[in-house]
Amino acid sequence: MMQSEMKPRMTQVKEIRSPEDILPALSNIVKRVPQRGFNEGLGLKAGERVYMVTDNSIDPILTEALVEAIREARGVVDRVDLEGYHDLTDPIDIVDTIGGHNWFPDWVWEGAKQADVFLRMAFMKFPHVPNLPIPMRSRSPRILEWEIPPDILLSSCMTFPLDVWDAIDRKTWETYQGARRVEITDNDGTNLTFDLTEKDWEPEADIFKPGHLFIPFPQDCKLHGVIAFRSLTFGGPIPLTKLHIEDRRVVEVEGGGTFGDRLRESFKQYQNATYEKLPGPGCNWVSTFAFCTNPKYRRSPIYPQVQSSARVHAWCLGHRRSGIIHASVGSALETPKHKLIRHFELMSPTIVADDKVVIREGHLTSLDDPEVRRIAQKHGDPDEILLEDWIPNPETAI
Repeated sequence: MMQSEMKPRMTQVKEIRSPEDILPALSNIVKRVPQRGFNEGLGLKAGERVYMVTDNSIDPILTEALVEAIREARGVVDRVDLEGYHDLTDPIDIVDTIGGHNWFPDWVWEGAKQADVFLRMAFMKFPHVPNLPIPMRSRSPRILEWEIPPDILLSSCMTFPLDVWDAIDRKTWETYQGARRVEITDNDGTNLTFDLTEKDWEPEADIFKPGHLFIPFPQDCKLHGVIAFRSLTFGGPIPLTKLHIEDRRVVEVEGGGTFGDRLRESFKQYQNATYEKLPGPGCNWVSTFAFCTNPKYRRSPIYPQVQSSARVHAWCLGHRRSGIIHASVGSALETPKHKLIRHFELMSPTIVADDKVVIREGHLTSLDDPEVRRIAQKHGDPDEILLEDWIPNPETAI
């Protein structure tokens, strides 16, 4: 059923009142070894040291339960509570202030280097921060970027069957891999059509990321049209914003309120800045197109009540839900430790690859595939296992 035919819904969310409510879920995460993308785990062994960095926006119930789970697993935990960016609630300020900013004091990084596991709870998006003192794929310490609010720990997205998830990824990839023409539309005004070549699909390993599948850009930069959105992935809701694209560059920003103004200002300010993964100077390049594949992810309804890092956590997991496009525009270096990049979401897109529908109005079509349903049936009712628990309100993005 298309999302336009379904009313917005949010699964019933339990209020977390004590560490005991979430301790079993955290004990599982602390012990398990990650098997794929978005399968969080510390893989903690007895005697290993965990360096946990939080800030004052994180729910103490969550941090206390994590400390207990680590100790139950016979690990050792060093906990650092930072002041952080206190009282940040504006989505635009959250994105531009802490999203791509290496804001931890030097002594925090030095402490992390002595640990076996670096558990980053204070928000910083490591893949988009320049000059990290510890490489993102470091084996020592192992890094876990925590973005899970307390109520999400009790969601079935945390325990979604991995064989079902793999089957969804595989079927989705078969549907669109190698397509020569891709069309992306939605009811907000998104309208993109672009052609791809065999070379655009290479190498496959850079595109097929379990749980987070990418759509390549044409290397000739012939990407034209409009992208419309209402949500900043690591910030929150914004007024409807439309980016007019020519040759993969944003040439006009329509609407967007304060965010639209901020985009226009930064596009002018950084028109001569360069970034190694973008085709040319400027921060007005469309730089990411991807979509996720787990039907159970959602936002947390605590979003309006929390601030700063906790506010990001409550919002950003929504982009992991199947059928939502995760995209970005940027980047530019403001300083050696601060990169300007804005990620956003298309909540109910339709993707057609050649003549195959990959996503129909926010619904990932591989969830209906007979083989995917057969594998899901091993774990229970496939209708329930493959049901999207959350259907966002198209006007509020939650």
